[in-house]
Amino acid sequence: MPTSVAEAFSAAGLVRDGVLKWGTKPPEPTPGVYIVSLTDSLDDFDGALVRAPLARAVFEDWLEICAGLTLDEEKPTVEQLMDRVGRFWLPDEVILYIGLATSLSTRLAQYYKTPIAARRPHSGGYFLKLLSNLQELWVHYARTDDPDTAEDAMLLGFTEGVSEESKGVLLDPDHPFPLANLEWPPGVRKAHGLRGTREAPGTSATQSSTRQGQPAQIGASRSTRPEGQYRTQRVTAADLRNGQIRIPSTSTSSTKRLFPPAKSSVAVILRGRSIDCSWDPRMGPDRQRSGVLRVGAVLRELVREDEVLTATRGVGGAVVID
Repeated sequence: MPTSVAEAFSAAGLVRDGVLKWGTKPPEPTPGVYIVSLTDSLDDFDGALVRAPLARAVFEDWLEICAGLTLDEEKPTVEQLMDRVGRFWLPDEVILYIGLATSLSTRLAQYYKTPIAARRPHSGGYFLKLLSNLQELWVHYARTDDPDTAEDAMLLGFTEGVSEESKGVLLDPDHPFPLANLEWPPGVRKAHGLRGTREAPGTSATQSSTRQGQPAQIGASRSTRPEGQYRTQRVTAADLRNGQIRIPSTSTSSTKRLFPPAKSSVAVILRGRSIDCSWDPRMGPDRQRSGVLRVGAVLRELVREDEVLTATRGVGGAVVID
């Protein structure tokens, strides 16, 4: 029988403390465990999918970033890579990843932020970043002073509950972990045959989330950076209320150079979310002031007060803000 979210927590003697949409940080800086799921429900399996919803554009970027990536010791095509990852999908399960954290808010923020192929800040569970429905996923969490023991119990309970029918479609039925759990216990890994899956040391991996119409993914936009990286002004409480990001205009390195010189609608990828924004450069007859990028209420979901964001020119011309 498949494992519900409630049953997974129960295996560790825990109950859920909260559930959030993917990309939203829990307020708790406390240790705990979390589950990434196809559903926000504790008990039902309505979100289960027969096939893995894979984002082809992300696989293309993955291969481009990791020139040394191999599958069974050979350079794969995009199709071969997608087929391999898809063969670890459990069609009757809704749980995609079980993780632990010494600080739930910090660890999940790192997970959201890390693009495919990046080595840090949280390179584990990267199969999730290959899904086209990433923004539709849910994160359930529970506080515990012993997250290591809790995660172990939850993974044990999950693997013991995987149906024989589901095991029958897995490439590696001996290790029926959730999709994005690639190793459990430490040293025991899924037989996925992948090597060189991360960027070379000293480079910076990012990924395109808009190519070929794929949904945007948080922290997953590959910038070509022809104009370098720029910064926004500090996000204030008033900015959050007004749903705006202020774009500074100081010196020749002004971030405003990434935007049109006149009022217009611009495409922005804000922490992986593709948004059509209203742009006002506020040039003024006397002096140039900070521009205003009106994002809307979604800003409060993606950005916190006092953050200073970075902006780059992304693939396809969109401005990428992280």
